[in-house]
Amino acid sequence: MFRERLEELARIREPSARSELVRLLSAQYADKLEREPSDTERFLFSSLVLDVFDQLDHSVRLDIVVRLARTDRITSALADRLATEAFDLSEAILEHSPVISDQKLVDVVRNRSDRHRLAIARRNKVPETVVDALIARGAFPVVNALVQNDGAQFAVRAMLALLILSSGDQRLLGAIAQRCVSDEAFREDLRLVSETDCPLMPAELEKALDNPEALERIAQRAVIDDPDTGLEIEGEQLSKHEVRIQIASGELSFENILLTLLDREDMAAIIWVVSRHLNLRDSTVRDTFASQADGAVAMLMKETGIGHKTYGRFLKMRCAWLGVGTTSVAHEVYTFRTMRHQGTPRAFN
Repeated sequence: MFRERLEELARIREPSARSELVRLLSAQYADKLEREPSDTERFLFSSLVLDVFDQLDHSVRLDIVVRLARTDRITSALADRLATEAFDLSEAILEHSPVISDQKLVDVVRNRSDRHRLAIARRNKVPETVVDALIARGAFPVVNALVQNDGAQFAVRAMLALLILSSGDQRLLGAIAQRCVSDEAFREDLRLVSETDCPLMPAELEKALDNPEALERIAQRAVIDDPDTGLEIEGEQLSKHEVRIQIASGELSFENILLTLLDREDMAAIIWVVSRHLNLRDSTVRDTFASQADGAVAMLMKETGIGHKTYGRFLKMRCAWLGVGTTSVAHEVYTFRTMRHQGTPRAFN
């Protein structure tokens, strides 16, 4: 049946059929199989996607990214192509793909925004050539994330650049001290720089290199980099991108996601997932939740398709978020139950 559906779609010339064909193939290809795909299968799948890439819907491109960004099931050529897309598509590739080429990473660092650079700075491994480019082009959040990333490899010139930058930024000096505490090799490299009587070495840091307590005090000035760690759903850790796709494909229930976030009392994530589910701006959802327009909140949440019990839990958390009492919750839940549904929930795009 599946094969017949693929053959049917392959015979249709419209771009929508190409998108559906690739969507079905990517879902099948990305499925957690007992064996990894062969090099031939990896090449054929990636070549097919590249051949029809310009005909694919945005949602299909996102589907491929979310399902395959963290894997080596695509070729470097496809990963490099996906890295040139808009940020919502390229972010996961830039931060997680094990097959994207170092040259493409350097190219993105030199020609794209600090959002792109920050994603690269958070990779599990950042080679010296990419580190050099990030330090040369990145603003404080990028360099800060890089210093706090134990997988980032610093050559001597990158070390010297860090010392120059830290002379005017106590936050960055704190991050360097924090890295010295957690990474003995990094600390030893700085010690070697210090022994050359390098004039770029901050005196305070130089004195603290052999004094763990002094390093800890300097490290308190650091601003902790806080990347998206995703959500734990039914025992599996998923990135927000993965959550987004699995809701859209019907693999996860929006209501189950919302309940998980209510358990975590994470209003920021609730605003994020509601806005994506309904194709609204984060600011629109946040402002609605923060307003006194209870009717508007009810209409918004009714459109997500959740039940009245879940809505009651959401209202109690919203009251705590706003710092108000819960006396009106029962009435608001009754109103929610009797409201007509405004329409079917809009899927992610």
